[in-house]
Amino acid sequence: MPFCERLSEQLAVVAMIPPQAGATAGHTSNVVAMAMHRRALFILSRGAGVAGGCLVNIQEANAAFTASTATILTRAGTAAAAANSQYLFEVSAEAMAAGLTALRAVVTPTVAGDLISMVVLADVDRYHPASDYDLGTVVAIQAAN
Repeated sequence: MPFCERLSEQLAVVAMIPPQAGATAGHTSNVVAMAMHRRALFILSRGAGVAGGCLVNIQEANAAFTASTATILTRAGTAAAAANSQYLFEVSAEAMAAGLTALRAVVTPTVAGDLISMVVLADVDRYHPASDYDLGTVVAIQAAN
């Protein structure tokens, strides 16, 4: 059997929005430094019980992520309306504007109490293993070889 890295060594959890019953204010993920990654996958999960949807903005900016430099890279609004569903937003580093190296997500529920969470995975093509770059909230990585 050929050698293959575990997925936890190929993909890092680089940002998140913790599970919560969201207010209608925007919930912002951690910043993803794309200088280390080719692609980032933003995975939004919506719970049940609340009618309405979410406005999801993937923003790009410089490393400092100042408000004046943040621009919307990808926008999906009413498409994130189904309850008990997941939405995937994939961004490649090549799709970003020249000189911008950081991404983040802003999720704004249209109805208070909407259950949301987001995890952002990224490939690590420069420094391995990816598990060395997981967020501090990853408590354990268990693998069955």
